[in-house]
Amino acid sequence: MTGIEEQFNGKKLLVKKLIPFGFTKEGSNYALVREILGGQFRLEIRVGRNKKVSVKVFDNDSGEEYLLFSVLSVQGALVGRIRKEVSAITDKFISECFETQIFKRKSANDLIGYAEQKYGDKPEYLWERFPQFAAIRKHENKKWYCLLGTVEKSKVGLKGDEIIEVANFKIVPKELPELLKKPGYLPAYHMNKKSWVTVILDGTVSLTEIKKLLDKSYTLA
Repeated sequence: MTGIEEQFNGKKLLVKKLIPFGFTKEGSNYALVREILGGQFRLEIRVGRNKKVSVKVFDNDSGEEYLLFSVLSVQGALVGRIRKEVSAITDKFISECFETQIFKRKSANDLIGYAEQKYGDKPEYLWERFPQFAAIRKHENKKWYCLLGTVEKSKVGLKGDEIIEVANFKIVPKELPELLKKPGYLPAYHMNKKSWVTVILDGTVSLTEIKKLLDKSYTLA
């Protein structure tokens, strides 16, 4: 994987955007071919059936792949110009054909989809210093009713330094003691611990229960 290909990590490819961007379909794959450096070289971006993206540069005179492009330790005027032109294209590709995917867990993405489908609200990444956190707010009054994030277990009182995905929901304070007795529930992380609760999004708490928490949090916001 080249350094440029690593830019696609943590992002969700929007396949429906590929054709409008300029890709052509080749069976179950997609390809984008662009001439660079006045036609001396050719950039090929390919998207496989598994949505894996490859970025390669070819020398048009020899027809062979220009491998120095992929070796990050190699510097020089020519490879620098190639990387600059390629980066301009891939930056636009990322901007138009991807969306940030901080959350990998099915529970987290199902929750995000439910909030958008039922209430028309999408996660908002409001903090530049903390890109791993997103708030879901009522579009009518901008009040939060869910805060999603990725945190180390130790930050929420659990053992270990594994990164987990969590969601905070607003609750009726008198319900908190009973909720905290249930698996998957924790005292609120970075929120008022009397009126919010944290849920680990690892499947311990069912999607049905998570949806109910979101609905109640929405009414309380």
